[in-house]
Parts: sequence; structure tokens; C-alpha cells
Amino acid sequence: MGRWKRTVPVILVIACLALLSLSVRNRSNTALNRGSLEVVGPVGSFMDGLAGWVEGVWLSYFQLIGVKEENESLKRVVDRQGRQIVQLTEDRTANERLRRLLNFKITAEGDYKGAKIVAWDPGPWYQSMVIDLGSQDGVPLNAPVVTEAGVVGRVVEITPNFSKVLLITDSGSGIDAFVQRNRVHGLLSGHGGGQMTLDYVRKADDVRPGDMVVTSGLDGIFPAGLSVGSVTLVDKKSLGLFLEAQINPSVDLNGLEEVLVKLDREMPIDWMALGGDLKRRFEEQALGGR
Repeated sequence: MGRWKRTVPVILVIACLALLSLSVRNRSNTALNRGSLEVVGPVGSFMDGLAGWVEGVWLSYFQLIGVKEENESLKRVVDRQGRQIVQLTEDRTANERLRRLLNFKITAEGDYKGAKIVAWDPGPWYQSMVIDLGSQDGVPLNAPVVTEAGVVGRVVEITPNFSKVLLITDSGSGIDAFVQRNRVHGLLSGHGGGQMTLDYVRKADDVRPGDMVVTSGLDGIFPAGLSVGSVTLVDKKSLGLFLEAQINPSVDLNGLEEVLVKLDREMPIDWMALGGDLKRRFEEQALGGR
């Protein structure tokens, strides 16, 4: 029975086509011709509609394929342009950083050379980094490492091509420093984790939050006048003779990529000679006052 259901429509279509063929050959206006037209007409209209629908689906399919290929091509273009934008932004940022370092190098006194940071110490307390300059580049032990914003640290280990830099926030770091506003003297000490304090400052001294702290140059390592940080908190309520002053570093140590290394050493201070010179001056003043 199912076979007849599929076969009957086919037979009807063939019969309609045969009737149409006969009517075309026989142009007389007979009842047979008119009947065949009544039967074949709707079938022809249906076949035309079916052919148009098939053609539309076929064309739409190819159009969709073309749109998909065009979209994929545009996506590749957008991805490529996105990568170019990222690269251009990185290049511009690097150029700005290097320009600031170059401006500092031109205006600063001494022989400075640029270096790139190649590694960081992962420890939270012992804070250091490795730069791509070494003894072959003329880097001396304890060489100051800076940026245009201020002090980064000093060189503590040297190989022919690399150097290890101890950051100013490390617990083993110590820098002789002044409060820039009034020259109050203290020792800048690191405490790890980005924390620093200005130690051995008397409670009677005037130190305020916001004060800038700079190198004094008296330690024989760092040149005088380099920024090291700003005061964020002053506590005079603690026990003892000295206040507690917390310092925030001037340099964003977490965002560093390039630094400057001072290749020429500061002249070490001869404290004995300085003391003898002061003694002679006091003696001369005393003799002159008699």
C-alpha cells in the first residue's frame, strides 16, 4: 500500500505532462484539450513555484557561504589590527619610559648606563632583581641603580654579563637620607613588602606626612639629592627617643622594566680627614677670637 502512495503522484504527473504534450500537438479546441489544460495548469504552476523555491534556496546557500567567508576574512583583519594596536601601544609606552630615562641621564651628574630587568626575586621579603649589565660593562659593586623618579637600589652581586640589585625596600637596605624640607637627617631602612622607615629621627624634629625624603650623599654610595620616597605616617607616641616615620618609595618598583646604573663610584667619605678638618677650623676660630 505504501508503494502505491508513492507511485500514484508520479503517475499523475507523467499523465499530466502527456496530456499537455498532446494538447500542444493538437491545437483544436476540443473538450479533451480543455480538460487537459484544467489539469495540467495547476501542476505547471506548482512545478514553476517549486523550481523557483529550489533556485532561491540554492542561491541563498551560496550567499551564506560567501557571507561566512567574508566574515572570517574581516575577523582576521580585525585580529591583525588589534595585535598591531597592542604592539604600537607597547612601543609608545616603552619610548616614553626610555625618553624619561634619557632626559635624566643627560641632566644628572655622573656616568649612567641603561639596563633592562631580566629577572625578579620571587621572595616577599628579600627583594632583588637582575639586570643585563655586568663587570664587562664597567658595573662596580654597590653601584647605585635609579630611574628618573628616584632610587631603586644598589648592586650587590656582579657577573661578567649580569648584576643583582638589592632594592631599597629590602630589609638589608640602608640609605643615609634627609627630609628635603628642613634637612632633618635619618637612616632610610627597608622592611620588605614595599615598606620603608626613616629611622633615628628625634621626636623633637619636625617631620610631617607628605615630606619628601632625598639621599644625603653621606653614605658614599648614592649621590646627594636623589628622591627616595615621601612620608606617609609619623608616630611620636612610641617609646624611646625616636619617632617612627613610614616612607612610601618614589619609584613604583613593581612596574619597572628599565633602569639606569651609575658606573662611576662616589668618592668615599674619609671621616677621619673630615674630623681633622673640622678640628682645625674650630682651633682657627678659637685662636682668631683671642
